[in-house]
Amino acid sequence: MNMKILLSFFLGIVVLHLSAQQKKEYVCQPCGNSCDLEVHSAAGVCSSCHMQLIDKSTITFKNVSMEEFCKRIAANPKALILDVRSPEEFAGKSTEVPSFGHFKNAVNVNIEELEQRLGELAKYKDKEILVYCSHNHRSPRASYILSTHGFKTVKNMTGGVSTFVGQESNVYLKQSFVFHAH
Repeated sequence: MNMKILLSFFLGIVVLHLSAQQKKEYVCQPCGNSCDLEVHSAAGVCSSCHMQLIDKSTITFKNVSMEEFCKRIAANPKALILDVRSPEEFAGKSTEVPSFGHFKNAVNVNIEELEQRLGELAKYKDKEILVYCSHNHRSPRASYILSTHGFKTVKNMTGGVSTFVGQESNVYLKQSFVFHAH
């Protein structure tokens, strides 16, 4: 009798495990494009952006609006504000692309160097990290990298700072953003 119960229990676990595997969903590694919203049933490569398809459950960072981003800066002065653009864009000295401006007290770590510089950011693993870029293509990728390397509270600002053009009088931005001359 005990053997039947044990066998039923074991088979139940196997069925649950197989069911969970069949329902796994894949998305492209966050790139900020509309393909981030497409769900796939198997691993592979995104046909739109050519990023690796990853297990959807590994995406743990949160996307927030510009208003929410600014509110988080005001509510949590110890948060790390992370700009993942090039140093030239951050400083307003880029001759190749517009730089728009930067958040006050932001730390600049180029997305191309982020994985190599994670050690510099280790002290923020348990703190809130607010990530942004110019058009929301680099910051989702950076947010994913951070969240998969043990950073617990990562928020990505959707849209990027390019959406701030013409919003110099925005009450949320006045307190926390420095506009660069166009």
